[in-house]
Amino acid sequence: MIVREPLEMAYQRDQAQRESAEDQQAEAWDLDSLALEEVVKRWGIKTVLHEIAEIHERISKDGSKVQWSVPSRAYLSGHYDDPNPCDCEF
Repeated sequence: MIVREPLEMAYQRDQAQRESAEDQQAEAWDLDSLALEEVVKRWGIKTVLHEIAEIHERISKDGSKVQWSVPSRAYLSGHYDDPNPCDCEF
């Protein structure tokens, strides 16, 4: 039998509780992430992002807004300066 000081035992018990809570939170996030992936597959990313922006606006107390963009391939490759898709023909 190992005799430990009360502070060390309390620390170990607290550490175990924190680890358990973190594991539960990670498991819950994994399930939510899978559900979100299914929503994106079903409705598309733009629809989901619009809804997220609307939800944020409704529940936000500070008046902040969500701003997002889907950069075009040309922008991502560095051949175009505007992050919005280009409708022009070359």
